[in-house]
Amino acid sequence: MMKYSMFSWFGYFMPFEERINIIAEAGFDAAMISWEDEFEPWALKKEDFPELVRKNGLEITNIHAPFIGYSDIWTASRMEIQPKLQMFKDYLKDCQAFEIPAMVMHTNDLDEFEPELDKGRAFFSELADTAEKYGVDLAVENVSRQHLLSYLLDQIDAPRFGMCYDSSHDFLEAQNCGRILKKYKHRIKALHLSDNDFQADRHWIPGEGSIPLDEVMAEIRTVPMIKTISYEVLANEAWQEKEPRDFARAVLNSLAVKEGKRRQK
Repeated sequence: MMKYSMFSWFGYFMPFEERINIIAEAGFDAAMISWEDEFEPWALKKEDFPELVRKNGLEITNIHAPFIGYSDIWTASRMEIQPKLQMFKDYLKDCQAFEIPAMVMHTNDLDEFEPELDKGRAFFSELADTAEKYGVDLAVENVSRQHLLSYLLDQIDAPRFGMCYDSSHDFLEAQNCGRILKKYKHRIKALHLSDNDFQADRHWIPGEGSIPLDEVMAEIRTVPMIKTISYEVLANEAWQEKEPRDFARAVLNSLAVKEGKRRQK
């Protein structure tokens, strides 16, 4: 049976455990978590997240590495990038220590830069080896410049290295719109499913925008190793006037209905 997961940040300001409780009460099986400390007014160390998630009866699908200057991967010298490389290696080690099966990270930031492909390949190849060492998956997300992710997937043929497919990112540029999904769906290690209006990276609930998610799901369902449908969604202004529990239930049912698995606790 397919499982369902939701990202721990979904647009409502409240303590981490309250958000996790809402995800659990909505009927999800698992949560995805951002691997960085939360600060005031509800400070919490990231190392405390796994216990709180599992205490609420949820599995952990993956962690998301923080946004710490991804474009440097493609431009900085080996010496300059070494501290950042070690940081990502430490995050993969954390996955093993906390029994989390995968880590998601980006290829680059949104700012303009001139990538040096050899530097990017070397960086991610070493991370792929580290992921293999710790027995966890490394899922690189399709953000802007999807050609860089395509390049990495072509260059790095490692069992633990693959793609985090984000539908909202994929349908922002006309030259993308499902192409990377069709070509590399067998390399999917994580999912970030959501909707948008083709104008901005909205991360709306599936069905609230214009992405042909029926077509997306048809591709995903052809990959037997995908066992979890994962949502990375943000409440829009209208939803933020409503109860977060209603939002979480609407997220689950947006695709669970089509999968014939409508569930509410």
